[in-house]
Amino acid sequence: IDGNLYITRYGKGTVVKMTPEGTILQEIPVLGARPSNLCFGGPDGCTVYVTEVEFQRLVSFRVDRPGRAWQAFQNRR
Repeated sequence: IDGNLYITRYGKGTVVKMTPEGTILQEIPVLGARPSNLCFGGPDGCTVYVTEVEFQRLVSFRVDRPGRAWQAFQNRR
C-alpha cells in the first residue's frame, strides 16, 4: 500500500507495516507467536488475512487501503 510492506514476524507474533526504507510504521499483534503468511481480500481489499501456525488459525484485521496485488487482480476482471 503506497509502497509500504506488511510483513509477518514469525516468533514475535506480529505483522508490521514498514516503509520501503525499513521504518516500522505500525505493529499489529496476531494472537499467536507464529504468523506465517498474509494476503489482502474481502469485498474492498482492505481486510488482511494472516495464517498463524501456533494455534492453527486464520486471523484478520482491517487496513485503510487495499493491497497492490488485490487492486491489480480487480483491474483484470
